[in-house]
Amino acid sequence: MTPFAPPPAATARLTPLARALTLAVLLGASLGAQAQSNATSTIYGAVPAGASIVLRNLATGAQRVVSPDANGKFQATSMAPGRYEVQLLRGGTVESRLEVEARVGSGVEANFANAENTLQTVTVSGRSSRIDVSNTNNGISLSAKELSKLPVANDVASVVLLAPGVNKYSHSQYGNAASFGGSGASENAFYINGFPVVNLLTQVGASELPFGAIADTQILSGGYGAEFGRSTGGVVNITTKSGSNKFEFGGKFSYTPNGLRSKAKQEYYPNTGVNPETDGKPVDNPGASRTDTKVYGLYAGGALIRNTLFAFAALERTRTERETLADANGKTFLPSGFSRSNTDVNRSLLKLDYHLSDAHHFELTKILDKTTTVSTSYGYHYDTQTRDEQPSGGGTPFVNCCDAGGAPGANNTLLKYTGYLSDDWTVTALYGDSSTKHSRTPPNYDPNLAQTSSSASTRVPGLVYNSPQLVTGSLPLADSGESQKVLRLDTEYQLGKHQLRAGIDYVKVKAVVGSSSAGGRTWTYKRQADPAKKAFGMTESPLQGGGFGSQGFYVSEDIAWSIATPSSTQSARYIQDRYQATKTLLLDIGLRDEQFTNNNSHGEPFISQPHQIAPRFGAAWDYHGDGSLKLFANAGRYHVPVPSNLSSNVASPFARYSNYYTYTGVDPATGAPTGLHAISGKVSANNAFGQERDPRTITAIDLKPLYQDELSLGFERAHSPSLNYGVSALYRTLRSTNDDSCDQRPIDAWGEANGVDTSHFGFACAIINPGEANSLWLDLKGDGKLTRVDISAEAWGNPKVKRTYTALTFFAEHPLRDGWYGKLSYTWSRSTGNMEGQVDSIGGGDVGLTVSTDHHELMLNSDGYLANDHTHQIKAYGFYQLRPDVSVGANLALSSGKPRNCLGFLPESIAKDLGYGASYFFCDGKPAPRGSEGRAPWIAQLDLNAAYSPSFAKGLTLRADIFNVLNRQTPTSYYEVHDSEEAAIDKNYGRIKTRTAPRSVRLTAEYLF
Repeated sequence: MTPFAPPPAATARLTPLARALTLAVLLGASLGAQAQSNATSTIYGAVPAGASIVLRNLATGAQRVVSPDANGKFQATSMAPGRYEVQLLRGGTVESRLEVEARVGSGVEANFANAENTLQTVTVSGRSSRIDVSNTNNGISLSAKELSKLPVANDVASVVLLAPGVNKYSHSQYGNAASFGGSGASENAFYINGFPVVNLLTQVGASELPFGAIADTQILSGGYGAEFGRSTGGVVNITTKSGSNKFEFGGKFSYTPNGLRSKAKQEYYPNTGVNPETDGKPVDNPGASRTDTKVYGLYAGGALIRNTLFAFAALERTRTERETLADANGKTFLPSGFSRSNTDVNRSLLKLDYHLSDAHHFELTKILDKTTTVSTSYGYHYDTQTRDEQPSGGGTPFVNCCDAGGAPGANNTLLKYTGYLSDDWTVTALYGDSSTKHSRTPPNYDPNLAQTSSSASTRVPGLVYNSPQLVTGSLPLADSGESQKVLRLDTEYQLGKHQLRAGIDYVKVKAVVGSSSAGGRTWTYKRQADPAKKAFGMTESPLQGGGFGSQGFYVSEDIAWSIATPSSTQSARYIQDRYQATKTLLLDIGLRDEQFTNNNSHGEPFISQPHQIAPRFGAAWDYHGDGSLKLFANAGRYHVPVPSNLSSNVASPFARYSNYYTYTGVDPATGAPTGLHAISGKVSANNAFGQERDPRTITAIDLKPLYQDELSLGFERAHSPSLNYGVSALYRTLRSTNDDSCDQRPIDAWGEANGVDTSHFGFACAIINPGEANSLWLDLKGDGKLTRVDISAEAWGNPKVKRTYTALTFFAEHPLRDGWYGKLSYTWSRSTGNMEGQVDSIGGGDVGLTVSTDHHELMLNSDGYLANDHTHQIKAYGFYQLRPDVSVGANLALSSGKPRNCLGFLPESIAKDLGYGASYFFCDGKPAPRGSEGRAPWIAQLDLNAAYSPSFAKGLTLRADIFNVLNRQTPTSYYEVHDSEEAAIDKNYGRIKTRTAPRSVRLTAEYLF
């Protein structure tokens, strides 16, 4: 049969949906839904007339009886993932049996339509198709067995990179978060057993569980239905292992020794020709750095009461010991140049399953995730490449701390009930809560000793610039942390050809967030090439200030602190109809209604976004009617809320300001400047001076959330038992986003046009929809009376937001057969526009508060190739069972490089200094459009492994994984700031910022009793 031969005739017609109104009580409820995780599976198929189906879970013995419809078709939804024996019954006798594996979020076919009319009780017949025609979404699914055979790092962030169109985000501030299909790092959703585990504060990354506790991982990159929300990128669905009637106990030990790790490449400062202090010199000494990682794991599971009560527990500790060397920054000695740290990642899980009966299933899941790092620093002599024997400071424990991409940690508890109330009606309910704490508690810390920062080019020759404050950066508030409570109710009802599903759910997030600079302030030594120039905020030039200002040297006293106790409510409700329009055509029609509310520290809402309507439509056509060819299409709208951390920076008091001085000397004991002469008052480009704000003035009136529209289509073909292949196309376009604007000029222009005095008003930024008309409530006179200010898109000056992702993916798969499995995919894509969403991988910044739209000049030349644009991606992975006791695996990733940029100062011919330094798409005064400075090189990484399970020691497996076999330490990002106040070219411009990790080897011994 050719792939597109005429399909069988279809005569089925639409049936009325009037009875679906019985679900209206759900949709009218005041609660709403965090994206339903769909942490279950579906078993479907066909049987001969007069037969029925029994589904028996092979691990727990739980059974479910399913009656087929008039056409002999059956579908069992909300099934726990796992292996099932599907029994065909006629007249109370088992005629045929078939084993299938139900995977999370997917469907599996068990087809008995051609079974003979016989009374044989042990007839293994039927067919299990590799193509799931019961789903319309796009994604992949990986079982624990498959993950164990692949050379992949044991964390979820690495697993998701196996999916087509997914790449690692390119800014260190966002950690190892992934970009799905052109999306930003804050636009993904993560679930464990149906419970949301995304970072509660920033929405970047998620808490994790012991890797050995993962049973199934589903990675959706698009096309998901109305039950999913709060994601415009991808959805990661994880189900955990559960106990069974068979008692199992096991443990593992993994070791990644520094001795088997290749040496990192030496980095050098670029030869700029204008920075003699650094040009061509080495940045660090990679030979002084080392990393050792050990992983210990224990796992146990079994029946506490056979066929009724089951338990599974997992404990896992990862200990990483590191030694690192700081950038010399032109100095021959740094008191904290060498550091030694120990990081312990402790994760545990307890899963209890109670089957009250075959129709009622209760689950309790407890997950703990905690990361603790203790770091000690030593003085380092860069001229002799030696370190001091006695520590200069340290023993500082970091717990789940301290940046946007850091490990969020978790203490999760969830209860779930699944009830099969009839053959047609299923109900699931979930309650869960989670909490996490963040801390950094340095010993012997002097809170009155300011930090200092200088470089070779900013230091006056002959002066000594010490840095005695060994605690650097910011310290979080003592009680920093977040918590959430989640309630959800979902129901499914089979009404003829309509599988109706509806849900409501409610999530409440609370947080204590804030920080302050260690030592209370930072003295940042600066120098500008033109001493007579008045930089932004200066009342005098350095030349006028005297002292070393005559040579362009001055110092900035930087103050930064924030404190907030924000909360947010995220809710939604949805209805979905999976309508079997004909024997071969499935339509998936849904509607989602979402509500987002963010409150300040006083519980007052400053963002309220009700009734965000998201229609979804999907179609799957079983073209030949035998599961060998599926054509599918999806269209939908998707929303993302504003993260809770935004409140700490705009809705609560916070300070980010500086005072500029010239100076005549430096205190050799403290490193602080002496002989100060002020050449400015308090300077803040955002007017962030620690003032309290009326919540009504913080955001635009009727602010819209980030949302995008998506269209995808494709086909999958089971060419033979040994080959599946397919093609899919994906198109995404961003319709709106939210970010802050700090530009007072449009407000002043409005005041002038309307005869309103704004000369005494200081605009402290507001969250707007960039590129659109926005209206604000503002206290223009400082008397507490608010004035509505309506500003057009043209007056704001920002272009309409653009972010477009277009991709075409081809794949070929060899199902597990003849001892081997393999999958190959190629993705061609384009990610273009003028904004990345809520994050900015070029300028950085907190989620939802990037530099991108602070004023419209920052958007000049911003349209181009976005940072996560990788035109070509080839991914191949698989494993082969060479012998019963030996297997090998491979993982190959090829990717074209990301676009490069050149950033600089805004030309004075366009506008005066606005206080943002070299943050513009201009290079040496000339326009430098986004992504126009070439590309990083292709990335090619090959990982291999081999496993040996000796027959004389049943249960023992010895494995070796080699990552980056070819040791291609390819540059992945560069320093992109070209212009500098200190010289014509910044000393770091063009320098390699990050590379792929050097070759390493992981050795593992695992024993299962």
